[in-house]
Amino acid sequence: MEIIAKNQLQERHLHAYTEYADTSLRHYLKLALSIVVCICIRAKSVTVHLPLELQHPKVYKNLDRGSHFIDFGEFLKKTFGINLYWENAPLLNYGTWNLKFGQTEWIRISKKIDICLDTGHLILGAKSATLARKRILKVITERGNQIKHLHISENDFVYDQHKRPKKIITKKLLKVITKNRTFIYER
Repeated sequence: MEIIAKNQLQERHLHAYTEYADTSLRHYLKLALSIVVCICIRAKSVTVHLPLELQHPKVYKNLDRGSHFIDFGEFLKKTFGINLYWENAPLLNYGTWNLKFGQTEWIRISKKIDICLDTGHLILGAKSATLARKRILKVITERGNQIKHLHISENDFVYDQHKRPKKIITKKLLKVITKNRTFIYER
């Protein structure tokens, strides 16, 4: 059994092992394992999904549980001197990969953590390419200094398809959002 799946490591940026549920002990164990792997393979960074409690506070009511998980990740980040980024990853329906509870609600996301902005996730639920671009620029404007890394992809507004930028993310927009940030074209 391989410890790193093909889609977990891209251009030496590691995607943490993930749970798609309320924050539990499994989240802590998977994050710790991901950081050990990050250190062992000398990855450039590890990206972790933001806790569902903070992304969907109307559905997952225990905000403290999500905040404690972020505190744990930030403690490990400082202790081991690694680049750890928190990704906007709203809950998707398994198999179809469309939004289950809507977009990430940024109001509960700390302004003191480093973010991996996933453009494909932000595009989900938009009504048009213009509105998707506006949403991306709004988050870039509001969270600019926090955004250190990007997962760049686009989709059909409904399903998280991880398509290369073509119709929604223009060359001009790409230049703006990638300035002074690391990024991958997420597969």
